[in-house]
Parts: sequence; C-alpha cells; structure tokens
Amino acid sequence: MSFEQLMEHASEIRYLATKHAIEHNELDPEYARNGVDGYYEQLIEPLFKPFSDVPDPAEYQPMINDLDTAMRGISNGLTNDTVDKIPYLANPTLAKITTAGGYLAEWTGEAARTFKAKFIDPFPSFTTNQFILTLILKAALEAHQAMWASARKDIDGIAHATIDMFDNKCCDKNTWNVSFTVLSSIGAVGAAILTVATDGAAAPLALQVIGAAAQVGATLPPDSLSEPPKGGGSSALQITNTMKAAIDQLTRVVQKAESEIAKHVEDISNVVHGHTAYFVAARPTLATLAKRDLTGERGLGEADR
Repeated sequence: MSFEQLMEHASEIRYLATKHAIEHNELDPEYARNGVDGYYEQLIEPLFKPFSDVPDPAEYQPMINDLDTAMRGISNGLTNDTVDKIPYLANPTLAKITTAGGYLAEWTGEAARTFKAKFIDPFPSFTTNQFILTLILKAALEAHQAMWASARKDIDGIAHATIDMFDNKCCDKNTWNVSFTVLSSIGAVGAAILTVATDGAAAPLALQVIGAAAQVGATLPPDSLSEPPKGGGSSALQITNTMKAAIDQLTRVVQKAESEIAKHVEDISNVVHGHTAYFVAARPTLATLAKRDLTGERGLGEADR
C-alpha cells in the first residue's frame, strides 16, 4: 500500500466500477443523467482528492524538534516528558539563579525584598511550568502528526478494500474489510500539575495532556465512529456507495480527532492567559516608580557596606 499512489488507486476504482457496471448490464436510475462513465467520473476522484492533499506528517517533525530543544533548555531535572517518556537532564545554567540570590544578600530596600520573593525564589517553579507548557504543545503537535499518519493509512485502506471487492478478493461482499485507526492514534493522558509558589502558597493547576497513543499507551474512548462502516453488495453502485460511506465516516473521524486536539490547545491558551503568574514573574513595581523614589527605601534601596 502506498498513500502517494492514492489518486492512481482512485482512477483504478473508477475504471473497475465503470467496467463492472457495463459488463453486468447494471441499469440504475443514478446512471440516467450522465451515463455510467459520467457518474463514476464525477464520484470517485472527487471523494479521494481532499485526502490526497492532507499534510505530510513528516513536516511536523522540525517543529516538534524545536520544542524538544526548548524543553532541554528550561529543564530543571525534576520533570520528564510524560508523553514520550524521555528524561530531560537539568540545565546547569538555570542553577546560577540561586547563586545570584547570594550575591544580593547585602542589597536592602523594597525592590530587593520583592525581587527575591517574586523572582528568585519562585524561579524554579516558573521554569517547571514553562517546561510542562512546552511539553503539552509538543504533545499536541505529535497528536496531530499521528492523526494525519493514520488518516493516510485509513484512506489508502479504503481504496485497497474497494479494489479487492471489484477483483473478487473479498470472500464476503457484504463484509467491508477496513477499520479506522485515527481515534486510536491519539491518546488522553492524565493531568499534568502546574505548581508555583504565589505569596507563599502553593497553587496547583491541572491541565490535560494529549499525545500519540503509541507513545502513551492510552486511547480515546471508542465510539461508533471507530467501527467499520456497514455495507457491501455485488453491484458497482453498491460497492462504491459503501466506499463513499467509509470515506464520509473517515472524514467525521478526522474532524473529531482535530476537535479533541483543538480543545486541549484552547484550554492551554486559556490557562496561560488567565494565570500568567504561573509562568512569568510579575512586572516589577520599580518599572513604574517615580524617579524621586528610585533610590529610596521604596525603590532600589542601598547596598550594605
């Protein structure tokens, strides 16, 4: 099987359907307007064409690799990629922030106290949360990548199953020998907990993570869309109608999978916009302080000598 030959398969199906209908003297009202040739010319290729243009799963890999690089840069060694099961070693550069806190021991004033409490102390939490956020975005891309890989496999399977029915390679023409893998290609993982110290209190926040089921070992709950379409028959019209029903069902499966991914990404976006304090330090008051107060107790303060 080869997805790259999908439109060639479609042309073969059109030829086989036309040949089958003519050889068996099929007289169906569907053929009345454009004849057998015209009917299948307008039916077959247009059904397969949208799937021939779906994204190439390989094109997702550079973006996934970029996020992987970002995760390695902000890893503190306490968090792993729960989707890919990849351990990320701590980046030693991040540890220098604790050294900076020691250098500031002799700095006094409100700015000094706030900088330590609002930036240096919670810095490990910020980077951990940013790591998990990046992990979730990476998982969403991997789920999308898996979805298109499965969609390509499934549409190719439909084409081959149709050809087999015309070639009498199917033992029972009332059995449609194709199933869908799209929904099982993306998984639902447990919640990832984001925790950041805010004013001395830990504030846990749960986020859903999704990823490729092959990596996670979990799948979305099965439903009727995952079941093979019912149908079959011996006439060209019956076979192609079953094929059309399968393609329509696959379209709905892909739409559902995309909807699941989009929902999680939207939830992530809402979390980031609604809880920015979990990911970045607040804008310092010093930035808006009047010039006359910059060197006072309310501002930069003084360094003890």
